[in-house]
Amino acid sequence: MDLREKIEQRFDNLEKVLIAGDHLTAEGAADVAGLIGQIAKFSSILNDEQIDFLNAAKFAVSDNQIWK
Repeated sequence: MDLREKIEQRFDNLEKVLIAGDHLTAEGAADVAGLIGQIAKFSSILNDEQIDFLNAAKFAVSDNQIWK
């Protein structure tokens, strides 16, 4: 598995936990923030769509918003 595949897998996991609403609890928000951090460290190779998704995820966690 190459780096881009690992990043895509992390994005898939992030999307699943956001849809499940895990970020709406204190413990879940910490876990989701950890996933965001695992992806954000690769920001130099992310495309615009991935960066937008990551920023939306950060907003959803920080403002305790439901993911739509």
